[in-house]
This record gives sequence, C-alpha cells and structure tokens, in this order.
Amino acid sequence: MKNRYRIEIYDDVKANDLTIYSESNVDKEYLTEMVFSNLRQFSGNIRAYVYDNVKKKKTTALILPMELLSKYRNYKLTSDEIMMN
Repeated sequence: MKNRYRIEIYDDVKANDLTIYSESNVDKEYLTEMVFSNLRQFSGNIRAYVYDNVKKKKTTALILPMELLSKYRNYKLTSDEIMMN
C-alpha cells in the first residue's frame, strides 16, 4: 500500500514540522537516524512518531529533550553513539 506510514517530526515551533511518508514500517533505530539527520532544522524538544494510516495508530515514538540535542548539534554522530543515549 502506497504511503501507509506517516513519519512526523516536530518541535515547539510549528514552522519546523517535518512529515515524511513511507511504504514500509520504520523502527526506532531508523527513526532516531532520521531525527539526527534533520537536527539543524529544530530548536527545542523534539517529538517524532510513526503513524500507521491503515490501523490508525502510532507504532513508534521518540522524544528528545533540548539538553541532549544541544550536546550533539555541532558534530555528526555514528549510529552506535545515537543508540547509547
């Protein structure tokens, strides 16, 4: 099914919202990589959800506080560093 999953990444500023559609489900690790690859777009606490459009429910969630983000904003992380936090 086309565009079955909707990935929403947002913070407190409405203009920074990011929505991506996917045909396959997104796990927690891939969602974390997506958030960190778009880190410079956001300022504040980040919330990210994967929403299944067929079952009408959230399948994966990620919440990152601003303190954690300010620590990693200046340099690129490996996937191992991301999963340690």
